[in-house]
Amino acid sequence: MKIIKISPRGFGANCYVLTQDDKTAVVIDPSQPRVQEELNKHGLTAKYVLLTHCHFDHVGGVSALHEAGAKVLCSEAEKPLVGTRADLFEAFGAPRSPYTIDETLKDNETREFCGIQIQTLLTAGHTAGSVSYLVTDEGGSKHLFTGDTLFSDSIGRTDFPTGDISALRKSLRRLSALPGDMPVYAGHNEETTIDRERKYNPFLVDL
Repeated sequence: MKIIKISPRGFGANCYVLTQDDKTAVVIDPSQPRVQEELNKHGLTAKYVLLTHCHFDHVGGVSALHEAGAKVLCSEAEKPLVGTRADLFEAFGAPRSPYTIDETLKDNETREFCGIQIQTLLTAGHTAGSVSYLVTDEGGSKHLFTGDTLFSDSIGRTDFPTGDISALRKSLRRLSALPGDMPVYAGHNEETTIDRERKYNPFLVDL
């Protein structure tokens, strides 16, 4: 499996493109319309878009991929927030680019997308329906995509609509308890590992 990180230009979230066959791709949090251009450069077609949550800085490129034929998925708990003020488009004065959700994902549900095994973990707190995605590659190695739940040395904010610090702490305990070590690909900043965050992230150390 290949993981391609698309860093935002200006304000936005990290986008991650996963491909097993170098032809089809799963896109996690396409934050900007230029994600489609980056896919074209790599000769990839997005078949699925997986959202960690619906905040404006994570979904700016969803509509372009949706119109090109990709299916858009998020958690059951996040879907009611899509297209509402909870997505923060109005709060930050961002131009809205509408999209719809094709399917929802349940907590602990494991599905195969483009030949890639992906487990959905409900990690509420940043929003009510925030999720992390636990990806297992063909060699059995695991990769964790945490959206705005867990960052290198930090965590997501809880002062936005549906944010809840108690729920976030519970989610952090869940992630911290995952067995072994694995790379962590967060919605903002650089990659880290779950073991490093267990040891040094002040929000995990004091759980």
